[in-house]
Amino acid sequence: MARTRPLRLLVVGTSWPPQTFLGRLMRGLAASGIDVSLAFSQEPDQEWFFQSGLRAFRTWSWEGSRILRLVRLAWLSLRAFLRSPRDFWRFLRQSRAEPTLTAKLRTLNRLVPFAGVRYDVLYFPWNSVAIDYLPLFDCGMPVLVSCRGSQVNVAPHHPGRGVRKGLPATFARAARIHCISQAIEREAERFGLDRSKARVIHPGIDPGFFSPSDSRDTSPMLRIITVGSLVWVKGTTYALQSLRLLLDRGIPARLTLVGDGPERQRILYTIEDLGIREHVEIAGRLPPLDVRDRLQQSDVFILPSLSEGFCNAAIEAMGCGVPVVMTDCGGVLEGLTHGVEGFVVPLRDPEAMADAVATLARDPGLRVRMGRAGQARIARDFTLDRHVRDFVTLLEEVRACRVA
Repeated sequence: MARTRPLRLLVVGTSWPPQTFLGRLMRGLAASGIDVSLAFSQEPDQEWFFQSGLRAFRTWSWEGSRILRLVRLAWLSLRAFLRSPRDFWRFLRQSRAEPTLTAKLRTLNRLVPFAGVRYDVLYFPWNSVAIDYLPLFDCGMPVLVSCRGSQVNVAPHHPGRGVRKGLPATFARAARIHCISQAIEREAERFGLDRSKARVIHPGIDPGFFSPSDSRDTSPMLRIITVGSLVWVKGTTYALQSLRLLLDRGIPARLTLVGDGPERQRILYTIEDLGIREHVEIAGRLPPLDVRDRLQQSDVFILPSLSEGFCNAAIEAMGCGVPVVMTDCGGVLEGLTHGVEGFVVPLRDPEAMADAVATLARDPGLRVRMGRAGQARIARDFTLDRHVRDFVTLLEEVRACRVA
């Protein structure tokens, strides 16, 4: 029997280093036999990338002096034309549609490295990136696009972005659409997603890595943690207000914020305004090992988000045996059962969040029971092995799709 050639996958739209959840998915795909290439504008410099069997596909950012950029673009354009005149002219037409000369050059610079490139599947982990690369949909490769939280339920409502206009085009032209939750699938249908193309695959984690610590520090202080970018949609201000309420009730507590972003200065001001400076740590961005260590030493994980597709950080906390308090948004209820692995509270309601955290603060036994329930839920529904296995099946399905 002839042996099937390994599927060749090109991933476009990642940065270096890739987001934690994408990095572990890509490594899992490579370990399963998929030939994975990731498009980067800089060479990876971390040992794990090469040890994981991943490949780098070189692209070029629009950086450097004007002369350097123009010379490099001329060279890339010539190479693109020699590789595939048809692709080159397609990319050139797309760039000419841009309103300014700078935008035209940027677009051409972004597209020309892909001229003549053919993989079994072209994968965009983000909707917004797929919109920027629409000409690649016509290059003879079946396309898979992922729908994630803010890319579907936030970005389309931003008047300064073209996501609302671009989503229907990507949905129509992609072979399949991966949705990280059923809630996101329903949101995407509002923008033209044909459900017959959609496949819901929830994220997964490695329960051997995200697991409780054998040596857990004891402390009379309730250690609360939240992990996520410091952006308005994460609702960090409501977490700070909840902390203030807990302190006012006489509950000794400390909140660690893991992450960084454009809202950092406003959050610092809010901390001062609420008088909780001694009770808040802004840890900034941390590598996965440090995030895991912080989770293991925490008593409660909170997520005050205003919008989510599905929260990776929450299932990481559950894997570490930490009970979770989350706002009722997006696909939250697909990953957590209220009263079992934690509590679900209303949006923009710091008092309700404080009530839930206070319940856990006063009942250490409940924290243990909910933490164990969270571990069991991860083992049943959200393992990385399951995630990778389902994704491999989806990629094979996409490879089999005919390209017009």
